[in-house]
Amino acid sequence: MSIIEKIAETRRKYIKEEFAILIFLLIMVSVFISRPEVIGYASTNIHSQPLNLMITEGKSYYLESIVPVHLTSMSLSGKITGRGTVTVYLDNEREAKNLVFTNAKKASSRINQITGNIPTIGGFYQFSKGMSGSSVTGDALPAKQSPPTLKITEGGLLYGFETLPPGYLTLSGVFNYACVDSCILREADFTGTRFRLDFFIQPGTQIELDELIYTTYEVK
Repeated sequence: MSIIEKIAETRRKYIKEEFAILIFLLIMVSVFISRPEVIGYASTNIHSQPLNLMITEGKSYYLESIVPVHLTSMSLSGKITGRGTVTVYLDNEREAKNLVFTNAKKASSRINQITGNIPTIGGFYQFSKGMSGSSVTGDALPAKQSPPTLKITEGGLLYGFETLPPGYLTLSGVFNYACVDSCILREADFTGTRFRLDFFIQPGTQIELDELIYTTYEVK
């Protein structure tokens, strides 16, 4: 067999292998698209809850549900007025808390807004990390819009506020669908009937909350 024939035979062999790999990938994609349940995803409910809260000092708010739920994500929209720090934590009241919002950012960052991505109603959801500019994508969970399930009640006052680290500054103004460490919540930490939002606010600053968006699925 000549060198040219050997090259041609080798080329045909690789083409066959590449074609087989391509067919395999197409089959796998079609399976996952047509049968998403085979990978064990649960149906997720999106809740959009309008708020009209003006918070001018450190305070807690309770989020309560009649039945146990797994809180899978949470984001906030609103407006900051003032130059002080505002920090919001989601607390499960069992020694676990996740940062939902902060108006602090690195002075060297090019990002000058606190933004996020709204979940897609009737499709898949994705949240962005507020402040940092990098995104965190959740599992592709089938989602549907549902009425709010968490009742919000005012709690007690909180004292103290977070100071700025070196090289950071605060942002004021409007923020939308912001989440930091609450874009995706662990089931082990945030399953239950009561959670808490803790607001730490530097004096002279206030936060106006317009909307709370969270995703849940009911615990069977």
